[in-house]
Amino acid sequence: MSEFTSKQQSRLTKQYLDILSTSLGSKHVVTVHETGAGVWAVAVQFDGNEKTQPITTSRGDMKVWRNLIGAISFVQENCKSASDVFIDVGGWRLCRVTSTGNAAPIGV
Repeated sequence: MSEFTSKQQSRLTKQYLDILSTSLGSKHVVTVHETGAGVWAVAVQFDGNEKTQPITTSRGDMKVWRNLIGAISFVQENCKSASDVFIDVGGWRLCRVTSTGNAAPIGV
C-alpha cells in the first residue's frame, strides 16, 4: 500500500470498499443519507476510525443516487458484511434488521 498517495487512499471506491470489507469483515458501519442537493449518498465508517468516508467514483467525485432505492440496492449488494446499516431521513434514523430478526442497536 505504500505506493498509493494519501489522496488515493482517501478515496473509497466500490473496488476499495470490496477489498476493505473482505479484509476487515463486519467491522464497519454504513449510512445512507440525503445530501443538500436532494440526492442520496452512502458513507462508511470503519472501526477505530472516527472519520466517515463517502463512497466515491473512480474519478474521485462522491457517488450519488437520485432515488433512495438505488442507494439501498447498492448497499445490499456491496455492503453485506457491514456490522450496522442506517438510513438517515430528515430527523429519522432507520436501521437494518439483523438475521435474528432484531433491530441492530443504534449508536446515536
